[in-house]
Amino acid sequence: MATRRRLSGPERRAQILDVTRRIVVEQGYHAVTFERVAAECGVTRAVLYQQFDTLPGLLVALIDREVEHAFRGFRQAVTRPVPPGEDPFTAGLAGVLEAVDAAPATWRMFMLPAEGGPPELHQRLAEARAVTRSHLHKITGHQDDPDLSIRVLHALADELVRLRLTEPDDHPVERLLAQSRRIARACLDPAPARD
Repeated sequence: MATRRRLSGPERRAQILDVTRRIVVEQGYHAVTFERVAAECGVTRAVLYQQFDTLPGLLVALIDREVEHAFRGFRQAVTRPVPPGEDPFTAGLAGVLEAVDAAPATWRMFMLPAEGGPPELHQRLAEARAVTRSHLHKITGHQDDPDLSIRVLHALADELVRLRLTEPDDHPVERLLAQSRRIARACLDPAPARD
């Protein structure tokens, strides 16, 4: 009979957070209890208390870990070089969609947030919107109305990412990027000179 290897503290923590993320994504925050997470991890509740102290502590640790993963993907997407002939918005969106495909559960937590999340979830979502808008400001600053362009592009990116998460077969990446190019062109082209 094979013996199971005992997980290290960091490995156990990752396992607990992975199980919690799955429950949140599939059923919402209300479905997370220490009893359920412990049972699905094959540990006692005491192990969870050693790692997180409280259920809100577990949820905040999960949110913080997933925010870091999402921000890492976003930063990589918007800092890579823009291919010749591509607009900077669509180039960044292409990288974000790669990150979404690589970690859909992470992105679902923020793009399709379950009800009942702790206040920290909403704080992190507000911070993410501010980071996204700051990046969009860098690429729309020459517009007559950059604030409106930022809002349109932000809404477009959010919707295209949601479509990729919810209907990936109907919304392949290239289809989403083609639509992005059409709309970004209108938002990013310099405003015509006024007489």
